[in-house]
Amino acid sequence: MSEALVEQPSFNAEAIKNARKSVSSMKFCNYIKWFADNYKAGHIRPVTFKKWGILSDNIRKIAPELRLKDLENNRLALQWLIDQFGKTHRLETVRNFKTMIIHALRYAVDDEYIKGIKTTNLTVNSVEQTWEHDKVNKIVNQKKFLEMGEFNKLKNYVDFKLDEMLDQEPINSMVNYTHKQTTTDQSYYMMISVAIHTGMRFAEVLGITINDVSPKQIDVNKSWDYKTHTGFSLTKNDSSIRKVDIDSTLYSLLTKYSKFCDKNSLSRDDLPLMIDPDTQVNNATVNDKLYKILDKLNIPRVSYHKLRHTYVSVMLSNGIQMNYIAKQVGHSNTNMINKVYGHLQKEIEEREASRTNAIFG
Repeated sequence: MSEALVEQPSFNAEAIKNARKSVSSMKFCNYIKWFADNYKAGHIRPVTFKKWGILSDNIRKIAPELRLKDLENNRLALQWLIDQFGKTHRLETVRNFKTMIIHALRYAVDDEYIKGIKTTNLTVNSVEQTWEHDKVNKIVNQKKFLEMGEFNKLKNYVDFKLDEMLDQEPINSMVNYTHKQTTTDQSYYMMISVAIHTGMRFAEVLGITINDVSPKQIDVNKSWDYKTHTGFSLTKNDSSIRKVDIDSTLYSLLTKYSKFCDKNSLSRDDLPLMIDPDTQVNNATVNDKLYKILDKLNIPRVSYHKLRHTYVSVMLSNGIQMNYIAKQVGHSNTNMINKVYGHLQKEIEEREASRTNAIFG
């Protein structure tokens, strides 16, 4: 008995041609969203996917009628789009804007929605170019991390104060006026202490549960979505999944804080360790608390994220190997550390050269 032949669908060249024509005629802002939905959804982190939606919105504001086909081999149109965005945005943001647009356009070329793109001699102009010289200098010279003495002063104060407060009743001094709930000072101080001791990202700190904490390490395997309040979320990238080595002081504070939360009904099985029930924490409120502490100690203000930079700079200054530091802070390699802290590395090399001369000279 012969097998029945299965009729194969015919190749419809005309349908494919019409589909390509339809995509190429899309408004570019809509193409960006369509591109993200079809090529990025499910393959990148939610926080990264959200950036494509923001990109689509930005293009819609600048050029709502611009179509994908208008950018076909049109360097002038592409430069104009980048320049318009650069009028109101900082250099690094404009660079990212350009990179994402070109990435999406290259897919359009590969899929034959457009014939090509021209990227030769594209320049990145940003809002800084309109600033007065003094303003540029102020931004460039803005404090990026704490010096060693400032770091030790802050660390000692926060650790001592937190240990003291954990023997008291919950202190609710900062009100979240949007949601009418309060986060305890104990929780804020704990967040700051973890950042000081580990250099962890804000969302990673918020995602810690007591089960992630051991006497020598914190298991970083998730984060907390403090921006859109959807609960636990993935880490920034695969390299961010790691075990961070911690000292005995931080372990002691974390275990004492956990007991404090249990005693005062501030813990819940579905919440991370440092999220008080019925509250929503954001980086602005944590920065406010940190600024008040720094002002009290007469230390120049740095943001919560700059505590991460400080952690790396302190490690480098004390001769800790760069590969180990990269692993601690969740980088896949040392490139970012070299980029941000290259000047410190140069100072360390000069110091080591002096020590070598002293040994062999």
